[in-house]
Amino acid sequence: MGKLLKLFVVVLIIGTAFYFAFNMIIGALVRNKKEITVPNVVGKNLYKALEELSSVGCGLKKESEEFNQNVLAGVILRQDPHAGMSVKEGKVVKVSISKGGEIVYVPNLIGQTIRSAGISLKNSALMIGEVLKKYSITVNKGIVISQDVESGSAIGKYSVVNVVVSDGSPPEGVVLMPNFLNKNIAEARVWSSQRGININIIVNDNIPKTNIVVKQFPEPDEDITNLRSIDLWLS
Repeated sequence: MGKLLKLFVVVLIIGTAFYFAFNMIIGALVRNKKEITVPNVVGKNLYKALEELSSVGCGLKKESEEFNQNVLAGVILRQDPHAGMSVKEGKVVKVSISKGGEIVYVPNLIGQTIRSAGISLKNSALMIGEVLKKYSITVNKGIVISQDVESGSAIGKYSVVNVVVSDGSPPEGVVLMPNFLNKNIAEARVWSSQRGININIIVNDNIPKTNIVVKQFPEPDEDITNLRSIDLWLS
């Protein structure tokens, strides 16, 4: 028992001596490190920041990432210690990185009123932009006909989506192209005879299987006031 106690005391003394010696060595090394000024890496990408910090003997550690609409992804937003501070060589600079603008998905606005479209965009953290009006014989007045960013597209949060809204039937003298898609060619013939417009019928192999229109030119609601003929494809 006495021998074990003596062994324990010897180990304790050696351990204590080693601990203080180690601290003295580390302290001396730290004191011998030169003072450096932390460079400014805010606004720079990680590669450039690491290059600049390494050149003065500092390390870099990515501490966090966050969305920022105004800063490109991968660019440094903040650093700690701040630029200009005096630190010992070997200091690790912690940085926060931008993830860029937050992405949202564009809702389908077609068929909605302009008010409803505005609410849909607001609920998706988007904004309604330019509202253009267009005469239409296929869509009721005040209803969205088209949008310049397709529904389901991923765009940055708070982006603007422009829309085209029906202004109702055109004034007298303006002729718009009807929508003949999926309708019988007979309906198109009645319409064309009333307006003196010729129909160019296009079929595959010159043998139509049905009298249903599967494609047309011009598109529905296009102004054809000065046209004398239209093209219809049959299935």
